[in-house]
Order: sequence, then structure tokens, then C-alpha cells
Amino acid sequence: MLRFEEDGMYQMPVHFGPCCGPRRGPDGERLYKKGSQESTQHMLVYETDAKAVSRYLPEGFSVRMPYIIITHKMHRNLPWLAGHGYNVTTFNVPVTYCGTNDEIKGQYQLAIWENHADPIICGREQLGYSKIYADITDICEEEDGTYAALSSWNFEFLKLHFKMDEKPDDLSEMQKVLFDEENEGIMHYKYIPHSEAGFNKADVQYVTITPKTFPAPEDAKPLPQPERVWGNASLEWWIPEWKDMPTQYHIVQGLASLPILRVVGASKVHLWHYNDVYHQKAIE
Repeated sequence: MLRFEEDGMYQMPVHFGPCCGPRRGPDGERLYKKGSQESTQHMLVYETDAKAVSRYLPEGFSVRMPYIIITHKMHRNLPWLAGHGYNVTTFNVPVTYCGTNDEIKGQYQLAIWENHADPIICGREQLGYSKIYADITDICEEEDGTYAALSSWNFEFLKLHFKMDEKPDDLSEMQKVLFDEENEGIMHYKYIPHSEAGFNKADVQYVTITPKTFPAPEDAKPLPQPERVWGNASLEWWIPEWKDMPTQYHIVQGLASLPILRVVGASKVHLWHYNDVYHQKAIE
């Protein structure tokens, strides 16, 4: 008979016992103790229309700076995946959240795609991230720059083109957005429907935040400084119909509708870190 362990960390299916994941290893310990993880990230920043973005923000959120930050990440050598890795693409906008008790300045994550089920499942259940699946290529070197593409059901809906040998349109503006001193973290809207016919009532519905800073592990080895370069970039959308992406077409249509007033620039950073997002929290 299943009996839940006190302080056990569970996700479905629960009847096989406590889960393994980014925040718990087979021995029950946090896996950051086994070493750091590596990440190569390409970021594209473009200026957009604040009113257009506001259509997609939950109640309590307002646009703080009218920029969209697209980040393509190649996570590698992850201790919690026994050295495996995966790719991520995120869309963030700087916002202010005014809740019942909290007022927080940070970024709201409009969308996050990943190319493996393991981080998607635990990220949705434990962290409240709105993670969804897509095929996401590695960054590919070509004659006129580097590319990454996203697709679903063999429908390519986004291509990112990074030109790291060019200068950003406005370096100081890029740095203002990416090194935002007011940013307290990345916010998400967690929603899980109640399991009954209609599926139109929430079991869970609240805002979560991934804090910008987190405590380093005790006795952690010093990590190399991030390696960053600045450049330029462009992006191209292909707009799906329902038949192309049956469960995600409306998400792509929404993101692609946000006006690209000006691409501010791009950045590439190679870094190592210990963050297992253990200090995620709900906010009100």
C-alpha cells in the first residue's frame, strides 16, 4: 500500500515512491552537490509595443519595459540527468507584478519550449513553469552566421539567426535590458485544472517566481567567469494553422503578433552554474 513519506518529493505517478529530478537524486540528496551544469545561451532582444504584450499578461502584471527577450539555451552535462542535456527557448518580458501582498519587478515568461519530456514534466508540476514541447535544434554554424530552429509535428515555426561578428544596434540598451538592476527574478503563472467534466475550474492558480539570486552550495568549487560576446540577430516566423500545431498554434500566433519595432541586438554567453531552482516560491 502506498504511504507517502514525510518530506518526500513526489510527482506523478506517485505510487512508485519519491521522484528523481533536478532537485532530488536517487539517494534523496540535491544533485548540485555532484557538480555544476554547463549552458550556452544566445539571446535576442527586440523592442515591441507594450499594449500588444499586455493582452497576454495575467491580472496584476504590467509591462515595465517594452522588450521581448528570446533566449536559446543548450544545457549540457547536467548532474540530474546523469550528464545528458537538452535545449530550451524562452520568451520573457520585463514586468511589474502587483499582487495582494507583493509588488515585484522582474520578467514574466510568456512561453518556454524544451525538447525533452523530463524537464517539462517536473518544471510544470514543481515550479509552475508553462513548459511545452518542441523540436529545438542546436545552434548550427553556417556561412552567414549561426542558426537555431523550432518545430512541432514537422512544422518549422521559428528560426533564429545570430550574427555574432556584427555589432548590436544599441549596446547600452542591450545591457540595460539584460543586466536590469530592478529584476528580482522570472515570474510564471501556474495553472492546473480540476479533474472533472468541463475542465474549466482550477485546482491550482497562482504566480510563482524563480529568484534572480540563490545561495551557492557549501564547499562549492569556484566556477569560471561567464564568457560573453555581443552581436546582432534576426528572427523569422511561420504562422501555423490548427492543422499544423493542433495544441500550440494559438501560442505561436500570439507571440508572432507582437510587433518587432526594432532588434536591439544579441548576446552569446557560455557559463557554468549550480542553480537547481530549489528556491522557487509562490507569490501573492
